[in-house]
Amino acid sequence: MKIIFLNILLSCIFLQIGNAQPKLTLEQYEDSIQNQFTRLISSPQDSVKMEMNKQIVILFKEVLENLNSFGYAFDNLKNISKLSSADGFVKIINWNLPLQNGEFQYFGFVQQLDKSKKKMKLYELIDQSKTIQNPEHAICSEKNWYGALYYKILTTKSGKKTYYTLLGWDGNDNFTNKKLVEILYFEDNKLVFGPPIFKADEKTQNRLIFEYSEQAKMMLKYDEKLDIIVWDHLSPSQPNFTGQYMYYGPDLSQDGIQFKDGYWVLKSNLDLRNFEKSTGKSIKKSF
Repeated sequence: MKIIFLNILLSCIFLQIGNAQPKLTLEQYEDSIQNQFTRLISSPQDSVKMEMNKQIVILFKEVLENLNSFGYAFDNLKNISKLSSADGFVKIINWNLPLQNGEFQYFGFVQQLDKSKKKMKLYELIDQSKTIQNPEHAICSEKNWYGALYYKILTTKSGKKTYYTLLGWDGNDNFTNKKLVEILYFEDNKLVFGPPIFKADEKTQNRLIFEYSEQAKMMLKYDEKLDIIVWDHLSPSQPNFTGQYMYYGPDLSQDGIQFKDGYWVLKSNLDLRNFEKSTGKSIKKSF
Protein backbone atom coordinates (compact mmCIF):
# COMPACT_ATOMS: atom_id res chain seq x y z
CA MET A 1 0.00 0.00 0.00
CA LYS A 2 2.83 2.37 0.87
CA ILE A 3 4.49 1.60 -2.46
CA ILE A 4 1.27 2.34 -4.35
CA PHE A 5 0.85 5.64 -2.47
CA LEU A 6 4.47 6.61 -3.21
CA ASN A 7 4.02 5.90 -6.91
CA ILE A 8 0.86 8.04 -6.99
CA LEU A 9 2.67 10.88 -5.18
CA LEU A 10 5.62 10.78 -7.59
CA SER A 11 3.23 10.75 -10.54
CA CYS A 12 1.53 13.88 -9.20
CA ILE A 13 4.88 15.64 -8.73
CA PHE A 14 6.03 14.83 -12.27
CA LEU A 15 2.63 15.93 -13.61
CA GLN A 16 3.00 19.27 -11.82
CA ILE A 17 6.50 19.74 -13.25
CA GLY A 18 5.25 18.90 -16.71
CA ASN A 19 2.44 21.44 -16.34
CA ALA A 20 4.74 24.16 -14.92
CA GLN A 21 4.09 27.68 -16.06
CA PRO A 22 5.98 28.56 -19.29
CA LYS A 23 8.79 31.07 -19.16
CA LEU A 24 8.13 34.71 -19.97
CA THR A 25 7.89 35.81 -23.58
CA LEU A 26 10.78 37.79 -25.05
CA GLU A 27 8.68 40.94 -24.78
CA GLN A 28 7.90 40.26 -21.12
CA TYR A 29 11.57 39.69 -20.34
CA GLU A 30 12.39 42.96 -22.09
CA ASP A 31 9.80 44.86 -20.05
CA SER A 32 11.01 43.30 -16.79
CA ILE A 33 14.63 44.16 -17.52
CA GLN A 34 13.81 47.76 -18.44
CA ASN A 35 11.76 48.15 -15.26
CA GLN A 36 14.76 47.00 -13.24
CA PHE A 37 17.03 49.45 -15.06
CA THR A 38 14.58 52.30 -14.40
CA ARG A 39 14.58 51.53 -10.68
CA LEU A 40 18.36 51.07 -10.63
CA ILE A 41 19.06 54.46 -12.22
CA SER A 42 16.90 56.28 -9.69
CA SER A 43 18.55 54.61 -6.69
CA PRO A 44 21.29 56.64 -4.92
CA GLN A 45 22.82 53.70 -2.99
CA ASP A 46 25.44 51.37 -4.49
CA SER A 47 24.23 48.41 -2.42
CA VAL A 48 20.70 48.76 -3.77
CA LYS A 49 21.97 49.20 -7.33
CA MET A 50 24.05 46.04 -7.07
CA GLU A 51 21.10 44.00 -5.85
CA MET A 52 18.93 45.26 -8.70
CA ASN A 53 21.74 44.58 -11.14
CA LYS A 54 21.89 40.96 -9.92
CA GLN A 55 18.26 40.60 -10.95
CA ILE A 56 19.05 42.12 -14.35
CA VAL A 57 21.86 39.58 -14.84
CA ILE A 58 19.52 36.71 -13.92
CA LEU A 59 16.82 37.91 -16.32
CA PHE A 60 19.30 38.37 -19.14
CA LYS A 61 20.77 34.92 -18.55
CA GLU A 62 17.32 33.37 -18.78
CA VAL A 63 16.20 35.19 -21.91
CA LEU A 64 19.51 34.99 -23.80
CA GLU A 65 19.63 31.21 -23.43
CA ASN A 66 16.59 31.17 -25.73
CA LEU A 67 17.72 30.66 -29.33
CA ASN A 68 14.99 33.02 -30.54
CA SER A 69 16.56 35.86 -28.56
CA PHE A 70 19.50 35.99 -30.99
CA GLY A 71 17.34 37.67 -33.62
CA TYR A 72 15.36 39.76 -31.16
CA ALA A 73 16.25 43.46 -31.28
CA PHE A 74 15.50 44.45 -27.65
CA ASP A 75 14.65 47.88 -29.03
CA ASN A 76 12.86 48.95 -25.86
CA LEU A 77 15.98 48.55 -23.71
CA LYS A 78 17.55 52.02 -23.48
CA ASN A 79 20.35 51.34 -21.02
CA ILE A 80 22.44 48.74 -22.83
CA SER A 81 24.74 48.35 -25.82
CA LYS A 82 23.47 45.88 -28.45
CA LEU A 83 25.94 44.85 -31.15
CA SER A 84 25.67 42.21 -33.87
CA SER A 85 28.53 41.06 -36.10
CA ALA A 86 28.36 41.50 -39.85
CA ASP A 87 28.63 37.74 -40.44
CA GLY A 88 25.54 37.08 -38.30
CA PHE A 89 27.21 34.72 -35.81
CA VAL A 90 27.95 36.93 -32.78
CA LYS A 91 25.76 39.21 -30.68
CA ILE A 92 26.88 41.22 -27.65
CA ILE A 93 24.63 42.61 -24.90
CA ASN A 94 26.60 44.98 -22.67
CA TRP A 95 26.00 47.60 -19.96
CA ASN A 96 27.72 49.43 -17.09
CA LEU A 97 26.91 50.16 -13.47
CA PRO A 98 27.99 53.64 -12.24
CA LEU A 99 29.13 53.79 -8.62
CA GLN A 100 29.20 56.70 -6.18
CA ASN A 101 33.01 56.91 -6.19
CA GLY A 102 33.03 57.69 -9.91
CA GLU A 103 34.05 54.19 -10.97
CA PHE A 104 32.09 51.75 -13.11
CA GLN A 105 31.47 48.03 -13.19
CA TYR A 106 30.74 46.36 -16.50
CA PHE A 107 28.48 43.45 -17.37
CA GLY A 108 27.58 41.63 -20.53
CA PHE A 109 26.84 38.50 -22.48
CA VAL A 110 28.12 37.14 -25.78
CA GLN A 111 25.92 34.91 -27.91
CA GLN A 112 27.68 32.69 -30.44
CA LEU A 113 25.61 31.03 -33.13
CA ASP A 114 26.97 27.89 -34.78
CA LYS A 115 27.35 27.62 -38.56
CA SER A 116 24.06 25.76 -38.92
CA LYS A 117 22.35 28.56 -36.95
CA LYS A 118 20.45 25.89 -35.02
CA LYS A 119 22.51 26.00 -31.83
CA MET A 120 23.81 28.84 -29.71
CA LYS A 121 26.35 29.20 -26.92
CA LEU A 122 26.03 31.88 -24.25
CA TYR A 123 28.99 33.44 -22.43
CA GLU A 124 28.58 35.67 -19.37
CA LEU A 125 31.27 38.37 -19.16
CA ILE A 126 32.82 38.82 -15.69
CA ASP A 127 34.61 42.15 -15.23
CA GLN A 128 38.05 41.61 -13.70
CA SER A 129 39.66 44.85 -14.94
CA LYS A 130 41.11 45.73 -11.54
CA THR A 131 43.01 42.45 -11.23
CA ILE A 132 44.39 42.09 -14.77
CA GLN A 133 48.08 42.99 -14.75
CA ASN A 134 49.65 44.54 -17.84
CA PRO A 135 46.35 44.44 -19.77
CA GLU A 136 47.92 45.60 -23.04
CA HIS A 137 49.63 42.19 -23.18
CA ALA A 138 47.05 39.95 -21.46
CA ILE A 139 45.02 37.15 -23.01
CA CYS A 140 41.63 36.97 -21.31
CA SER A 141 38.44 34.94 -21.31
CA GLU A 142 34.84 35.67 -20.41
CA LYS A 143 35.71 34.87 -16.78
CA ASN A 144 38.50 37.46 -16.51
CA TRP A 145 37.21 40.10 -18.89
CA TYR A 146 38.73 43.57 -19.23
CA GLY A 147 35.38 45.33 -18.82
CA ALA A 148 34.22 48.18 -21.04
CA LEU A 149 31.08 49.44 -22.73
CA TYR A 150 31.34 48.49 -26.41
CA TYR A 151 29.90 50.74 -29.10
CA LYS A 152 31.25 49.22 -32.34
CA ILE A 153 31.97 45.72 -33.66
CA LEU A 154 33.96 44.95 -36.82
CA THR A 155 34.33 41.55 -38.50
CA THR A 156 37.67 40.69 -40.11
CA LYS A 157 39.08 37.40 -41.40
CA SER A 158 42.60 36.04 -41.64
CA GLY A 159 42.83 32.54 -43.09
CA LYS A 160 40.38 30.38 -41.19
CA LYS A 161 40.18 32.75 -38.22
CA THR A 162 37.49 35.37 -37.75
CA TYR A 163 38.30 38.30 -35.49
CA TYR A 164 35.66 40.56 -33.96
CA THR A 165 37.23 43.94 -33.24
CA LEU A 166 35.47 45.98 -30.55
CA LEU A 167 35.69 49.69 -29.79
CA GLY A 168 34.83 50.49 -26.19
CA TRP A 169 34.61 53.15 -23.50
CA ASP A 170 35.49 52.94 -19.80
CA GLY A 171 34.53 55.73 -17.38
CA ASN A 172 37.43 54.63 -15.14
CA ASP A 173 37.15 57.16 -12.26
CA ASN A 174 36.53 60.81 -11.37
CA PHE A 175 39.77 61.93 -13.03
CA THR A 176 40.19 59.97 -16.26
CA ASN A 177 38.29 58.09 -18.92
CA LYS A 178 39.57 55.30 -21.14
CA LYS A 179 38.86 54.05 -24.63
CA LEU A 180 40.08 50.77 -26.03
CA VAL A 181 40.32 48.53 -29.05
CA GLU A 182 39.68 44.90 -28.10
CA ILE A 183 39.72 41.68 -30.13
CA LEU A 184 37.33 38.79 -29.54
CA TYR A 185 37.57 35.43 -31.30
CA PHE A 186 36.75 31.77 -30.74
CA GLU A 187 39.26 28.93 -30.60
CA ASP A 188 38.68 25.28 -29.64
CA ASN A 189 35.09 26.13 -28.64
CA LYS A 190 36.32 28.80 -26.24
CA LEU A 191 35.91 32.58 -26.19
CA VAL A 192 39.21 34.47 -26.18
CA PHE A 193 39.92 38.18 -25.72
CA GLY A 194 43.24 39.69 -26.74
CA PRO A 195 45.21 37.86 -29.41
CA PRO A 196 48.49 39.74 -30.07
CA ILE A 197 47.53 41.16 -33.47
CA PHE A 198 48.19 44.89 -32.96
CA LYS A 199 51.51 45.58 -34.66
CA ALA A 200 53.84 48.59 -34.46
CA ASP A 201 57.50 48.49 -35.54
CA GLU A 202 57.53 44.66 -35.53
CA LYS A 203 56.27 44.61 -31.92
CA THR A 204 52.83 43.30 -31.04
CA GLN A 205 50.36 43.77 -28.22
CA ASN A 206 47.00 42.33 -27.28
CA ARG A 207 44.78 45.39 -26.93
CA LEU A 208 45.00 49.17 -27.24
CA ILE A 209 44.06 51.26 -24.18
CA PHE A 210 43.95 55.06 -24.20
CA GLU A 211 43.60 57.03 -20.95
CA TYR A 212 42.80 60.74 -20.89
CA SER A 213 41.36 63.56 -18.79
CA GLU A 214 37.78 63.40 -17.59
CA GLN A 215 37.41 66.94 -19.01
CA ALA A 216 38.60 65.96 -22.51
CA LYS A 217 36.84 64.28 -25.42
CA MET A 218 38.69 61.68 -27.44
CA MET A 219 37.66 60.42 -30.88
CA LEU A 220 38.04 56.68 -31.53
CA LYS A 221 36.08 55.38 -34.49
CA TYR A 222 36.06 53.19 -37.56
CA ASP A 223 35.95 55.01 -40.88
CA GLU A 224 34.00 52.81 -43.23
CA LYS A 225 35.09 54.54 -46.44
CA LEU A 226 38.80 54.36 -45.66
CA ASP A 227 38.52 50.99 -43.85
CA ILE A 228 40.66 52.23 -40.97
CA ILE A 229 40.27 52.70 -37.21
CA VAL A 230 41.36 56.22 -36.37
CA TRP A 231 41.76 58.09 -33.08
CA ASP A 232 42.95 61.36 -31.57
CA HIS A 233 46.58 61.23 -30.47
CA LEU A 234 46.83 62.05 -26.77
CA SER A 235 49.49 64.22 -25.11
CA PRO A 236 49.90 65.89 -21.69
CA SER A 237 49.01 69.58 -21.46
CA GLN A 238 52.53 70.24 -20.17
CA PRO A 239 55.71 68.10 -20.57
CA ASN A 240 56.10 67.81 -16.79
CA PHE A 241 52.69 66.03 -16.66
CA THR A 242 53.94 63.09 -18.71
CA GLY A 243 52.44 59.87 -17.33
CA GLN A 244 49.74 61.74 -15.35
CA TYR A 245 46.76 60.90 -17.54
CA MET A 246 44.35 63.28 -15.84
CA TYR A 247 46.20 65.98 -17.82
CA TYR A 248 46.09 64.17 -21.20
CA GLY A 249 43.94 65.20 -24.14
CA PRO A 250 43.90 65.32 -27.95
CA ASP A 251 46.80 67.25 -29.52
CA LEU A 252 45.13 67.83 -32.93
CA SER A 253 46.95 64.90 -34.61
CA GLN A 254 45.57 61.44 -35.36
CA ASP A 255 46.85 57.87 -35.39
CA GLY A 256 45.19 54.82 -36.83
CA ILE A 257 45.35 51.10 -37.54
CA GLN A 258 44.54 49.18 -40.70
CA PHE A 259 43.96 45.43 -41.00
CA LYS A 260 46.57 43.74 -43.19
CA ASP A 261 47.85 40.14 -43.36
CA GLY A 262 46.17 39.17 -40.10
CA TYR A 263 47.32 42.21 -38.08
CA TRP A 264 46.00 45.62 -37.16
CA VAL A 265 49.00 47.70 -38.26
CA LEU A 266 49.75 51.09 -36.69
CA LYS A 267 49.72 54.22 -38.86
CA SER A 268 51.34 56.93 -36.72
CA ASN A 269 50.83 60.68 -37.21
CA LEU A 270 48.16 60.03 -39.76
CA ASP A 271 47.59 62.87 -42.20
CA LEU A 272 44.00 62.10 -43.13
CA ARG A 273 44.08 64.42 -46.14
CA ASN A 274 47.10 62.67 -47.65
CA PHE A 275 45.64 59.29 -46.69
CA GLU A 276 42.50 60.27 -48.56
CA LYS A 277 44.49 61.20 -51.67
CA SER A 278 46.54 57.99 -51.61
CA THR A 279 43.43 55.80 -51.40
CA GLY A 280 41.19 57.90 -53.62
CA LYS A 281 38.51 57.85 -50.91
CA SER A 282 36.91 60.63 -48.94
CA ILE A 283 36.76 60.63 -45.15
CA LYS A 284 33.80 61.66 -43.03
CA LYS A 285 34.60 64.85 -41.14
CA SER A 286 32.68 63.88 -38.00
CA PHE A 287 35.42 64.64 -35.50
